[in-house]
Amino acid sequence: MPKQPEEVLNELRRSYQICFSSKEGAIVLEDLKRKCGFYNSTFDKDPYIAANLEGQRQVTLHIQNMTSNKPLKLKEK
Repeated sequence: MPKQPEEVLNELRRSYQICFSSKEGAIVLEDLKRKCGFYNSTFDKDPYIAANLEGQRQVTLHIQNMTSNKPLKLKEK
């Protein structure tokens, strides 16, 4: 029987937590946050540059969400 979407999401989240909970993982996550604009505005007068910067920032936000203890919700299609 295939896994339920909630099971898949929980397993994936657990993998993120294992990966980024180590000292090395925390160092890598902090580096990604600094490099990908987590702490900065993504505004740029050029909309293509702004979109690229926001895309980079979204990666670190996703990792942050996956490693937190906040409940996750599945997006409905």
